[in-house]
Amino acid sequence: MSWFKKKILHTKDSPLKKYSNTETLKEQQISDQNMYMLPKDIREVSRLDFQHYLLRQTISGNYLAPIGQPEAILDVACGTGRWMLEMAQQFPRTLITGIDLTPLSESTITFPKNCRFQQCDIFKGIPFPPYSFDFVHQRFLIFALPVNRWSPVIQEIKRVTRPGGWIELTDPDLTFNNQGPETAKLMNWISQASWKRDMDITIGGKLGFLMQSAGLVNVTVKKVPIPLGDWGGRIGSFLIKDFYGAALTLKPLIVAATDATPASYDAVLAAWVREIEVYHTSCDFYIAYGQCPSK
Repeated sequence: MSWFKKKILHTKDSPLKKYSNTETLKEQQISDQNMYMLPKDIREVSRLDFQHYLLRQTISGNYLAPIGQPEAILDVACGTGRWMLEMAQQFPRTLITGIDLTPLSESTITFPKNCRFQQCDIFKGIPFPPYSFDFVHQRFLIFALPVNRWSPVIQEIKRVTRPGGWIELTDPDLTFNNQGPETAKLMNWISQASWKRDMDITIGGKLGFLMQSAGLVNVTVKKVPIPLGDWGGRIGSFLIKDFYGAALTLKPLIVAATDATPASYDAVLAAWVREIEVYHTSCDFYIAYGQCPSK
């Protein structure tokens, strides 16, 4: 049993007992204003970095699109800037631009000269002229973009991408494989709370269709099943830590939107961590990339 699981299941300092609903609700006010279901605090910053390392290890790199040697790259909803930093190091002659709703104030990264950041709300448009970038990257907006915003955002991304340039989107489908009863109960609650905010927890599996509908060509979709739990080795242990942190943070929203009580949610969450080892639960991540048509 991993240290993480021992801490959850057996110690008095378990995050389930220690995490304050009042504290979470206070932090969640940012999310309520911006529709993002997860707060932007130091815990979320750490989780986003952790998520970056998890995906990079899984796909053995930071992207899949055949981008060649781009002159300009845009990272939409760049979060902590970790992906932006690594791409700047990989492409030192490429200008890497990150945009996000919140500033990079929590980031501890020292960025190289070929990086720049601009704060903006993508719902109001991307603040660059048409055809500004050779490659545009976006990932993990499953709890940030309402269903009716996905197509307009992809169209806006397409607008700033040069003809022949590439767009890559990454998100999971949270209908886990090999669900047990506690997993099904937890995901049903998360799905209910998400739909009340017009979020779709299955959006990952629809990325390819959305890109084709936007008029992109040469669309390729790679489904990457990732084990959830210690049974899946280091990657599985990483993913359960990531998902557990997100599920814990979502607790106030779920209790407010469903029939879950704080006590029942805690009990299901603890049971879920045990159950995934028995059922060998996994989650499908989708990486979809497509090309803007040449003129």
